[in-house]
Amino acid sequence: MKLLIISLLVALAVAEKVRYDGYQTLRIEPKGAIQNDYIHHLAETLDEKYDFWTHTRNGFTDVMMAPNLVGGFKYLLESRDIDYHVMIEDVQKLIDNQDGILPSAGFYETYHSYDEIQTWVTDMANQYSIAEEMNFATSYLGKPINGLKISKSTGGSTKRIVYFQGGIHAREWISPATVMYMTYQLLENNGEGFLDEFDFYIIPSLNVDGYQYSWTNDRMWRKTRSTYEGNACDGVDPNRNYMYEWGGSGSSSLSCSDIYRGPAAHSEPEVSGTTSFLETLKDQGRKFACFIDFHSYSQLWLSPYSYMERDAENHATQVGAAEEACAALQAVHGTRYTFGASASTLYAADGCSVDWGYAKLGATYSYVVELRDKGRYGFLLPENQILPTGEETYAGIKALLNSIKNNS
Repeated sequence: MKLLIISLLVALAVAEKVRYDGYQTLRIEPKGAIQNDYIHHLAETLDEKYDFWTHTRNGFTDVMMAPNLVGGFKYLLESRDIDYHVMIEDVQKLIDNQDGILPSAGFYETYHSYDEIQTWVTDMANQYSIAEEMNFATSYLGKPINGLKISKSTGGSTKRIVYFQGGIHAREWISPATVMYMTYQLLENNGEGFLDEFDFYIIPSLNVDGYQYSWTNDRMWRKTRSTYEGNACDGVDPNRNYMYEWGGSGSSSLSCSDIYRGPAAHSEPEVSGTTSFLETLKDQGRKFACFIDFHSYSQLWLSPYSYMERDAENHATQVGAAEEACAALQAVHGTRYTFGASASTLYAADGCSVDWGYAKLGATYSYVVELRDKGRYGFLLPENQILPTGEETYAGIKALLNSIKNNS
């Protein structure tokens, strides 16, 4: 009887897992300001029905939709002579075939669950004397958000801080995987000569509730897993929840939107907990040199501001360092990144981490880095691309840190 109950529970769990059979992702390529503005209007008004994966100002827009919505959306585009093509014919097939072609992949060539990531954090702290396990926050569902501090005793509290976070959006699995690989390389190479200058604080997976949900229930889940009375849908976009220019353009007040900003700034414990941790360091007199939030996808290296089309006061410095990082990244596997200010390159998005890191935390070199790819796989990057993504991104980070050292 017990075995039967367990079998039924497993079957129920499998049955409840969201599937995307027949869902298509279209790549839209508008021509000129009028078509661009129209696509931007669609992204703002239809985001509860359609899943806009990426939306650039003068480039392309990728949008996923259910089978019954495909015909109508194509008609909207064709009626205005807007170019498009099918980027992904069937999203579920891509999910089913997501694993790469590595028959005996190593640890840093596969994606890892929430539990595996937290175990990895503990293992790294136990294995390397320069690493210390840190609890940065606790999630809405009570899960620890753990990460690492990497430092040497030399320099004491006068050293500046470099902060990396991954996995703020649940479905962007390449982000935690890349942050873990880079952290391992930093530890294995004894800090690469950076620890006399910097202390590192690193969170591989910030949105742990959403990340686990993307493994167990819905591979395309983006938001947190919080619930609020009166909301029709669960979850908040944590990268629209930061307490800087919160509640303006580029986010939504509708709970079913993937860019729902939440009922208030810092409503999400994942955001409020980690920002409080970092602000405490700042209040203790520590200075932040670098703040990077790793995302996917589109291959972009973006600086403030995100909330409006406005360059930061340190724009030239930020872009110069980003250019060096992207050149070093490209030299590894030939992968090309675009760099520039966020809102000028994409569209305005308020309440974002990159602006908070710069304006509130004081990190001159604050960025959002959108990892591979350009849209062939989108959020469903195969495992055979994990290692090359980590290798090239780590090269970019080393070049960035050297630029920071040489220019400050």
